[in-house]
Amino acid sequence: MDSLIFGIKFIYQMKVNADDKYHVPGLERGLRVIEILNERPEGMSMNELSAKLGIPTNSVYRILATLERGDYVRKQTGGSLYELTSKMLTMSAPVTSTPSFVESSLPHMRALRDETKESVLCGTLIGHEGVVLEQVEGIHSFSFRIKPGLRFPLHTAAPGKLFLAHMAESEREKCFASLSFEKFTPHTLTTPNALLSEVKGVLEDGYAFDREEEMIGQVCIASGVFNRSGRIIGAIWMVAPTNRVPRKDLPALGKVVRAHADSISMGFGYSQLRVA
Repeated sequence: MDSLIFGIKFIYQMKVNADDKYHVPGLERGLRVIEILNERPEGMSMNELSAKLGIPTNSVYRILATLERGDYVRKQTGGSLYELTSKMLTMSAPVTSTPSFVESSLPHMRALRDETKESVLCGTLIGHEGVVLEQVEGIHSFSFRIKPGLRFPLHTAAPGKLFLAHMAESEREKCFASLSFEKFTPHTLTTPNALLSEVKGVLEDGYAFDREEEMIGQVCIASGVFNRSGRIIGAIWMVAPTNRVPRKDLPALGKVVRAHADSISMGFGYSQLRVA
């Protein structure tokens, strides 16, 4: 028995030594920084990362500088917090292949912003959550600012309803089962039946609304972007305060957002465009 235990220990130590031979501590730390920032989309300071990793701030600085050069992280404007870039977020969603969904969307997002004067965002689905990839800020004195990397629940967000609408029925059922249906405002849809009814309307219209369902005083209008095979790869949406966009104007603006989304889809080779 003793010889067997010795043999097991010897083999285990050989494996540990072999693993150590190919271990790259710097790379491991860099990947850990990415993991931590993904968990904190609002951003983290160098000191916070140093404490979380248990390594000196000068080591964290070198890691962040390397990731910045590769455009994987960025320092927030006018602040000390670091966050993941849209490049890093896009890489986690394989459907956003070359040409980049974000790069292809930005000119049309700017055009939609210029037309509506409101903030315009794009995002995609990762797992059973939506994620914001990029934003073009509105030109009003007040406009909503939403940071890339923000995750959003599918039952409240306009783009979330789009993603649900274009899921296969089996996948949608799994997604519904995973949703908490948390109530954020009196307007939040909190039952599967209510959400399913709205999702069916999204397929017919080609656009979706968030009517103060996540935040009182805020409305969102979203439309999907599709690739050559007709698969939804993301969405663009405008977000505005209710005092500038009354409910009666939502259908007309839905068609405007849909037109810009269709233009992006054409760039991906999608030709089965919807009739207004």
